[in-house]
Amino acid sequence: MKNIFIIHWNETELKEKIAPLKKAGYKVGYHFSQETTANFKDNLPEALVICLDRLPSHGRAYAEWMWEAKKRQHIPIIFCGGQPDKVEATRLKFPKAIYCSNENLVDMLMKLK
Repeated sequence: MKNIFIIHWNETELKEKIAPLKKAGYKVGYHFSQETTANFKDNLPEALVICLDRLPSHGRAYAEWMWEAKKRQHIPIIFCGGQPDKVEATRLKFPKAIYCSNENLVDMLMKLK
């Protein structure tokens, strides 16, 4: 798995999160804007990473969209970071998703190969 897409709602923090992913050899698409929506049309990632550190409800909306269609349900969703109460709310809604800390994201992705 080398093609991933990450969503985080702060551009500066997102760039910090992307750096170790690229260093590990991943091709990383990303989205941070609240003004526009991410475009996956013909280029679905092999995994979707959603950071719960900011605007977790926005991230959960992307997860809902990703798994609402059968053709996208095989794509793993990894939620990283977030306040414990926000992570728990997300776990209740997406029990089949993968959860990890921001620090363990690269290791988690490597396990998915």
